[in-house]
Amino acid sequence: MDVRSVPKVELHCHLDGIVDPAMLREVRSRGAELAVSADALALAYPVRDTETFWRWLAVQESLVGSIDAYRPILAVHVERLRAQHVVYTEIMFGSSEIWRCERSEVLERFRGFRDYVDGLERGDVQVEFVAGWNRRPRPDGEVEEIALRILMLHEAGLIAGVFLAGPEEGNPVQRFARTFARFHDAGLPVEIHAGEWCGPESVWDALEHGRPQRIGHGVAIFEDPRLLDRVRTERIHVEMCPTSNVRTGAVRRFEDHPIARAHAAELTFSVNTDDPGAFECTLTRELSLLADTFGFTGAHFERIARDALAARFQPDLRYSNARALAGI
Repeated sequence: MDVRSVPKVELHCHLDGIVDPAMLREVRSRGAELAVSADALALAYPVRDTETFWRWLAVQESLVGSIDAYRPILAVHVERLRAQHVVYTEIMFGSSEIWRCERSEVLERFRGFRDYVDGLERGDVQVEFVAGWNRRPRPDGEVEEIALRILMLHEAGLIAGVFLAGPEEGNPVQRFARTFARFHDAGLPVEIHAGEWCGPESVWDALEHGRPQRIGHGVAIFEDPRLLDRVRTERIHVEMCPTSNVRTGAVRRFEDHPIARAHAAELTFSVNTDDPGAFECTLTRELSLLADTFGFTGAHFERIARDALAARFQPDLRYSNARALAGI
């Protein structure tokens, strides 16, 4: 099945996970110099487990801390999305990208960054941003400062939502319950990565203490019938990342991925790349694998795209292709 022309929506992709050697070479050919080289990054492949993934991240760590460094990278990324007929995407960026300066400067920098991305959209790929942080333990007051800046960006209309990522084991969402309550009070949509490397208890923790509209990964949901029923009944959207889950060892083989069970259970879910640079995947390739492995058809992919668009954090659709997919 040729899935290249199928309209696509992506909700789960990390800004610091999109770069790959070919992209770096393209950026350099356009006259932009970055602190990481294509040759150095190429040595970090293949990514086959969590240990090699952390090694891959470490190689391009020099980009982290300056969101403006991602401008030429995003230019190539959005071109790739356009070639795959992606009509809407939400890109996640972490606290390290913008928190190292005064709050007023955060707003000024991000407004400039947002203006730049607006120019990349060209009327057919809507790009939104979701800000968040890693759930690892932090010094007292640091999460409070991150939360204040996230709320500030949301109030300014610069981000569409908030996410929580990072190692689940020993790092419960419960410790951030008051912070997530503030986000909900402010009308900020919430996504939490859960059930990726831990069992159903991780997802229960996220639901009880973070009350997310979306769960990232969620492969462990299917181990607990009661949890599966709650996710289905409450229409909690699950952002599924098949190749990512195989590459990091959350799922042993692509054939073992629970995405077919998600479809059979009539969950609302999406297909995502997570970190396409690290995992050498594209949305087109993900859909092709689903068609070949599980027999997904064009009708399945249309439903998945509509469900993903319905679960978006940005209520306003700026372009006609996304509005047509949404039926509005």
